[in-house]
Amino acid sequence: MRTLPVRCSLMGLFGLSLLFAGPTAAGADVMECSEQVAMGTPFKICLVARQEQVLNVTFDFKAAFKEIDRINQWMSDWLPDSELSRVNRAAGAQAVPVSKELLTAVRETLAISKASEGALDPTFNVFFGLYRFRAGEEREPSEAEIAERLPLIDWKSVVLDEAKGTLFLKKPGMKLGLGAVGQSYAADRVAEMLKARGYRGGYVDGSGDTVFWGTKPDGAKWTTAIRDPRDKSKVILRIYGTDFAITTCGDDEKFFIKDGRRVHHVINPKTGRPAGLSHQVTVIAKRGFDADAWDTAAFVMGPGKAKAVLESQGLRAVMVGIDGTVTLTKGLTQQQTSWGEGYTVDEPQAEGKKEVKK
Repeated sequence: MRTLPVRCSLMGLFGLSLLFAGPTAAGADVMECSEQVAMGTPFKICLVARQEQVLNVTFDFKAAFKEIDRINQWMSDWLPDSELSRVNRAAGAQAVPVSKELLTAVRETLAISKASEGALDPTFNVFFGLYRFRAGEEREPSEAEIAERLPLIDWKSVVLDEAKGTLFLKKPGMKLGLGAVGQSYAADRVAEMLKARGYRGGYVDGSGDTVFWGTKPDGAKWTTAIRDPRDKSKVILRIYGTDFAITTCGDDEKFFIKDGRRVHHVINPKTGRPAGLSHQVTVIAKRGFDADAWDTAAFVMGPGKAKAVLESQGLRAVMVGIDGTVTLTKGLTQQQTSWGEGYTVDEPQAEGKKEVKK
């Protein structure tokens, strides 16, 4: 899957206490991990396995990565023969029959577009290539280039017909992309598949979009540290819990400095320019899909507006504003742990599908 300019990941997290180390007692659960490039990005899957499951782990890893590849075949806008690519080629001309799975992914993405008042817009794909962040090839689009493509960013012009099983983009030149949610969608599906196969704990990490379930082999909760976006050696706070997904969107992953300005990859779909109200947003949800979509939306909205919106969705978040102020939503409880101060994720967490009332 092509990584779009609005793509955000868990790069704001580091020092994850995920890997089980040390000797294990006979008959004790163990952790087995496998890594592979999928959807054009590194995926890592770790499973807490009972002794009788160890022989099946290699087979289940292969099945998991095969599932990721299957999802990519219909979701990718990079593969010319994918369902999504066919929808984009037919923009402004005709509706395209697609799978129920693609319809569901688009419907849920558009629901978040509506709830965020367009802060997340999957039609931002039309901006691909206008910004470049590779060293030596940095590029910022002109006002004329932005003005030409802005009218094509319009999630309301995506027509989804569930009865007919079709997708239609009303305006010629529009491009629909699921890069803001694709890897987390795959992580969710693979986690559910592996849980159904009997693994009592584990995680699926798609380039930082991570879905956890159960506990570590010793029964401890998963723990992760959220870093300072301006000083990676510093920890803002630590999170620990079970059965949750966590992703981070930040302005420190892809950027360059021009005329004293930080030009970064998280673009406000309403202006075509880098969003200017946040440094970093970490969202915690039951599903990776919701965390991934809402970290981008909240980054664009800024902490002042995003806090209430995220809370109304039943989501947890840690946000760093443009002035460096850290804002926490409700649902995170401060506690002392064996490794210092941390925050537990309160239960239950909603899946973040409510519509925000104006």
